[in-house]
Amino acid sequence: MASDSTSTDARDRLLDAARAELLEHGLAGVSLRGIARRAEVSHAAPKYFFGDRAGLLTAIATAGFQELTEQLRSVAGGDRDLGDLGRAYVHFGLDHPALFELMFRPEQLHPEDPELQRAQAESIAVLASATTTIDVEGDQPEGIPPLMALVSWAFAHGLVALVRDGALGNVSADTGGRALADELIAVFDRTVR
Repeated sequence: MASDSTSTDARDRLLDAARAELLEHGLAGVSLRGIARRAEVSHAAPKYFFGDRAGLLTAIATAGFQELTEQLRSVAGGDRDLGDLGRAYVHFGLDHPALFELMFRPEQLHPEDPELQRAQAESIAVLASATTTIDVEGDQPEGIPPLMALVSWAFAHGLVALVRDGALGNVSADTGGRALADELIAVFDRTVR
């Protein structure tokens, strides 16, 4: 039986290899065999540690949400909180396109995984914290983040998709997609304040 450190090392190598495969081949090109080969472990190792492909992808998505939360927290707390958070969210999505896509593909994951759910909730909680002073008319349903947090999240997430797909670059010949997204976030921030 392998020691705990050997087991942890193999698991970490699998996660590193899976992220490299995701980056190199995209989500559709990720296979357990390819990951095992890259990690230089047996072909059975991914199933041993993660159960199946979705289990391994869930671990990667969980780490992605944790990284997103760290990036959001690094800019949270200032007077321009909502705009800074929006920019951090958009930049994370654009800097890590394959990981970002995976994080929001529940059909590829085990969405009921408690660690994944916790990591997702922490990300939305950081966004929600920036919207607590914004007044929203009407009743807000219980048990979900405040509506303004969801609106802000949807706006930032949509900007990632528009920039990634090249749609915003066509809107303004003078401004690139990322810069235009930053300008739109600033307008959104001023509008809701």
